[in-house]
Amino acid sequence: MEETKDKSGKSQVVERTCLILRELGRHGPRGARLLDLTEGTGLSRPTVHRILATLTAEQFVERTNGRRYRLSSIMYELGLNAPSPVGDPARLRPIVQALADRCGDTVYLAMRTGDFSHYLLRCEGAYPIRTHVVSANQTLHLVSGHSGRSLLASMPEDEAEDVILRATQDRKLFGEATPDSLRDEVERVRENGYGWARDVTFVGVAGLTVPVPNARGSAYLAMSISSIPQRMTQERAMDILPELKATAAEIAGMISGD
Repeated sequence: MEETKDKSGKSQVVERTCLILRELGRHGPRGARLLDLTEGTGLSRPTVHRILATLTAEQFVERTNGRRYRLSSIMYELGLNAPSPVGDPARLRPIVQALADRCGDTVYLAMRTGDFSHYLLRCEGAYPIRTHVVSANQTLHLVSGHSGRSLLASMPEDEAEDVILRATQDRKLFGEATPDSLRDEVERVRENGYGWARDVTFVGVAGLTVPVPNARGSAYLAMSISSIPQRMTQERAMDILPELKATAAEIAGMISGD
């Protein structure tokens, strides 16, 4: 039977398959129940079940012992050959550096890679006392840095909790925080759209962080401004927060416009 297409010529089967794959990606390694997928996509249960059966047979999706579905490792292998959504980070440096020049502090741009934050850029302001706790091209666990707080807050809560639970195997990853205090921080970022904290990643360091908006789903980039606590007070953090958010939005616009 000929495949159904809409007026634009798009294949409905492919379109529905893409909906399911996106929803599976949103649920992360824990996977999603059939009910989660039908509610998340708006498709009927028989349709979702039929497409999942094909994706599983073709090994793009796997079924867990808990009767959930998740993306398989083949999707990871395919992703290795896909271009970075950021492209060349150097083209974003002028935007990040401009913010560092205005606020005078150290500004970071980080990208999520699994349970980790990979720091793409570090730009310095003119303030003489600097907090060099992470370098460009360095990778930290999501629970170990300010940017990681934004990225955890951008995930579904159960996915973020899975990341935190895996990290509890090495308590040193939490720095001066604890798993519970980190959960509280992440919840505040989730509620407020930004995070501010001091003496939690390292003693003597304060940070302000926001996720970079992603119109297609969870944020995979985050920005943070780092300074000493005496300078990065909560009052000053609120003063410079609009500029940090504006810069994050500008970066989001550049990436989505590619």
